[in-house]
This record gives sequence, structure tokens and C-alpha cells, in this order.
Amino acid sequence: MKKTNEMKRTKFLETVTGGLAAVCVSCLAAGCAKDEAPTPIAGSTPGTNPGQSAGSNAFTVKLDSEIKAINDFISKNGIILIRIAAGNVASSFLAVSSVCPHAGSTVEYNNTKSSFLCAAHGSTFGSDGSLVSGPAAKGLTKLVVEIAGTTLTVK
Repeated sequence: MKKTNEMKRTKFLETVTGGLAAVCVSCLAAGCAKDEAPTPIAGSTPGTNPGQSAGSNAFTVKLDSEIKAINDFISKNGIILIRIAAGNVASSFLAVSSVCPHAGSTVEYNNTKSSFLCAAHGSTFGSDGSLVSGPAAKGLTKLVVEIAGTTLTVK
């Protein structure tokens, strides 16, 4: 008598997909449950917020040719810089880290709604970078803006 160790296709698929589903669910749960602080911006002091330095991520903007209208913004080097008022004074600009304080994903600025969104887990932030809804537990890190003549520097 011939002995077979064959498994029916439906039983095989049930076994394989059930195992894969369990692995996928556990990976997703672990990713969303991550409460670690993101890696700080180079040169910054972890745990600080207003006036935090951007260190080596700093950049300059020529105000006579860039970011001229209210709500114009530039996103680069892990920083989002927004013109929030007229005039070339530091208080006319907001600079924040684009790193979400929840799990370190990149936050995007929506200039039509004047708000920030972390698409990874759904945290939203107001026009000033303050937390609107989580899972993030705090607002975006604000950075220092300095202006000399027509050159703006984010530090």
C-alpha cells in the first residue's frame, strides 16, 4: 500500500494564511505601540521645545526671492519653515521639526488648512505646531529663526 503525505490545497492555504495573518497583526501592533522618542535633531537638546537648535540641519533662505507670501513654506533638512505674517522679522516665521514626536515619522504641512499631519499614525498639529490630536503626546519641536538683512537662518 502506497503511503502519501499530501495535504489538500485548501488545508494548506488555511494553514499558511492563518500564520501569515498572525505575524502581520503582531508586527502592526508593535509598530503602532512604539512609544520611543524619535531620534533628536543633530545638535539639539532632547526634551526641549521652543527655541530648540536645529544643529547641522540648519539652512538659510533669501527673503527677497523665497517664501514671500503668507502661508508659503519650505520643507527641507527635517525642518518646515512657514511665513505666518507680513514683514521680514523673526516673528513673521514659524520653524518646526518635521519629525513627529510620536514615532519619528515625517510630518507634512498642509498650507491650505494651515495645519500639520503625520500620515503614519494620524497625529494632527495646529498652525503653530501645537498638538491637536494624537497618538502624539506633545506638539512639534519649534526652532529658532534669525534674520540678518534679507537672509533668514533656521538654527
